[in-house]
Amino acid sequence: MKVELSNDAVDQIFRSVLVQDYKMLKEDIQRLKEVDELKPYQKEDLKANKRYKKAMQVMLEYYVGVDWKQSLYDYDTTTDIPEE
Repeated sequence: MKVELSNDAVDQIFRSVLVQDYKMLKEDIQRLKEVDELKPYQKEDLKANKRYKKAMQVMLEYYVGVDWKQSLYDYDTTTDIPEE
């Protein structure tokens, strides 16, 4: 069986995955912020996740568009506009 996808379909899948990954990253950051006393490796994770979040925002702007925050409403994977 051969499955062919158009470039538009692949682009939409990629955008959806980026949005989903961004939302999960935000949730992970929030979860780590709620921990009373972070272990050393959790502090490193939080620091890395914050850096990664900035990189994800650049990726979203490039692949989804400059209005990517508003565009997140268009995806079923999220219901909020992320804070900066």
